[in-house]
Amino acid sequence: MRLHRLRIVSFAAIGNVDVEFGPGLNVLYGPNDLGKSTVVAAIRLGLLLPHTSTHCDQYVGWTGSDDPIVEMTFETEAQRIWRVRKQFGKGGSSLLQESRNGQDFDDVERGRKVDAKLREILRWGIPEPGGTGGGKGLPESFLATALLSPQDDVSAVLYNSLQGDPTVSGKEQIAAALQAVAQDPLFVALLRETQAQRDAAYTDKGAKKTAKGSKFKAAAERLNETRDEKEKLQRIVADSEGAERLLRELIDRRAYKQESSAVAADLVATLEALASQAACRSVAAEQVRLAQEDVLHIQRIGTGVATAEREVAELVEKITEAEQELNAARRRQVETDAALESAEEAVRAEGADPGVTDTLVRQQLELRKSASDQAAREAQQRSDIALAAQKLVRAVAAAERELQGHQAKTDSALEAASKAKATAKNADDELRRCDLLERALDVQVADRQTKDAQAAVDNEAALRTRLQVVTG
Repeated sequence: MRLHRLRIVSFAAIGNVDVEFGPGLNVLYGPNDLGKSTVVAAIRLGLLLPHTSTHCDQYVGWTGSDDPIVEMTFETEAQRIWRVRKQFGKGGSSLLQESRNGQDFDDVERGRKVDAKLREILRWGIPEPGGTGGGKGLPESFLATALLSPQDDVSAVLYNSLQGDPTVSGKEQIAAALQAVAQDPLFVALLRETQAQRDAAYTDKGAKKTAKGSKFKAAAERLNETRDEKEKLQRIVADSEGAERLLRELIDRRAYKQESSAVAADLVATLEALASQAACRSVAAEQVRLAQEDVLHIQRIGTGVATAEREVAELVEKITEAEQELNAARRRQVETDAALESAEEAVRAEGADPGVTDTLVRQQLELRKSASDQAAREAQQRSDIALAAQKLVRAVAAAERELQGHQAKTDSALEAASKAKATAKNADDELRRCDLLERALDVQVADRQTKDAQAAVDNEAALRTRLQVVTG
């Protein structure tokens, strides 16, 4: 029998499905609860169950109150195509049709006669409905179980046989199939080979052959070889288990070493960072020392500038006094010139002696020369004072510029000193944190050593217990 088409309506979880089967093997696959088993149940009920049976109540559609409908088209031999349609329930019906081409179908049976005709067509060892040996519910036979066993009872075929079929149609069909198979050359060759194997294993009376070269002797030898191989493999397994335990221990040790190495690497990185910070701290301390020296130098320069400023003030006072004296000398010269002119006029008016006149003239010239020398000396003194004042002013300006440069350096040095102090503080904090990490690492190592020691003690206690059990 080969299925061509299957249509199911309102059957349990299936609302409506129409499947066309192809030639050869057809496979229904999908996730759980998709309805695959329900499709097989519909085929089983469509071929074996009368539409009036109450066994179909459990397959009433879940989404409505309509009666379940199963329609199948199948082929039993060439140009013998059948279509059966069953609507289960109290108001149900059955219809069986036949076709030669698969397109045009003629009615063959209706109602209860449909199931009798189906069992005649299938010949699965199931009696007609209501006949002798016919029971209620879903009928059973060896072929029905073998071909349409549900998924949750596929082993049922192992507990049934053709001897339990109510009718002989199943036996006849299997016998006919075996007779047809017996004509197949491949089957005949297989049967002959099977008989040869049987003759090599048993005597004519059915006893087992145990002589050298017999099947059972070879099997016993193979069994012994297999046992030896099994023992060898068991020893290998025991050795491998010991090697595996050693490997696990080595892996655990390696993991512990790797973890310790990682902790040590972190500690080294921390120490390197602290060493770098310590070097920066030394550089910063040197910068602070240089800055302090610059500050002292600037302070000395500031003292020199203050002294120069005081000297400039004194020179300015001296210049002022010299100018006042120069002005007084000029006034005295003007008064002397005026007195001399008055004396000359008086002499000319009185007609004085020429000798007296020459004397007066010489005195006048000496007075003028003396006044000129005095004026030259005063002018030289003013020039010297002015040059000295200019030098002091330039020195003061240079000192101020140098003071500003040193002040900038001092500010930079102070800033660097501040940063150095901050770096030093961070370095001290890191050193303290490093100390805490080392202490925590020591505590962790101590805990692990304690756990390892406890595990060793437990293992020793377990071994002693096992030895006591063995020796006891």
